[in-house]
Amino acid sequence: MKKLHIAGNLLKGVLLAGMLTACQNEDVLNPKSQESGIRNEAEAKVNAELRLVEDGYNKLKYIKAGRLAGKLSKISGSTLYTEYSYDDSTGDLWITSKQYYKANNQLCKEIAYQIKYGKCVKSIDKTNNITREYKYNEMGYLQEVSIIGSALSQKSIFTYQQIALGLDSKRLDYITSYNSFGAPYERINFFYDYNGSPAKADKYFLNPEHTSLDPYLPYFGKFSDALVQRVQITPLPYNGQTKPFYQFFYGINADGYASSRHREFYPLGYGNEAGKQAFYSSLTYSTNWAGL
Repeated sequence: MKKLHIAGNLLKGVLLAGMLTACQNEDVLNPKSQESGIRNEAEAKVNAELRLVEDGYNKLKYIKAGRLAGKLSKISGSTLYTEYSYDDSTGDLWITSKQYYKANNQLCKEIAYQIKYGKCVKSIDKTNNITREYKYNEMGYLQEVSIIGSALSQKSIFTYQQIALGLDSKRLDYITSYNSFGAPYERINFFYDYNGSPAKADKYFLNPEHTSLDPYLPYFGKFSDALVQRVQITPLPYNGQTKPFYQFFYGINADGYASSRHREFYPLGYGNEAGKQAFYSSLTYSTNWAGL
């Protein structure tokens, strides 16, 4: 796979867009030429954008052309692969995610997502017959995920910390999950520093691992400007139980993007080495994703 230098390829994208614009100016009296030129220019802009193409074992592919160019189309992992399809014929955008076993191509999970104004407002887990609703606050941050239309009426509340002035200055602080009786049973805390080290900027946003969201679908709002470095899971009510703990270490490339992720999991809590697990993933980006 050819890895590209971001700055150089962005320059090429700009030059390409300029060439397309020049061609359009020659056909200003032809509406069809104008429409085609606008579409081509938009596609050229999308094609110049950076995309994650490898995340550990996962290989990501995107729709290469047309009005859906740049949207995720397939993820191939070590034992599973997931295909994404898009349908906006009803007015809203519906994204269907189908996951299969590689060994026999058997469908193992299917979820449909309803998108309104760029945000997922509902998902239908057709495999487990579970429907979830997503609510956002006035600034577009995900605030609540609720299971509806089922005896399993649970919900999760997302709480953010204000790190600076401005609308875009919040970080996901913790998620509290409630059972069908309205009692909290779990809290997940997110931390963005490690042993006093500063936060690391997140330049390519993925949905945090412990949100139970598809990590690669960008329809759930923004969760932070920084990479998650630690996560702690606390059972509620807390009476001295074990608190599973995760910590993450990142390699950062010359362009400021995370190029690797090392995850350590302590099932018996931070500092307890018993059962410790470690996982490493390399992250690769490209502006040439349409040619992959």
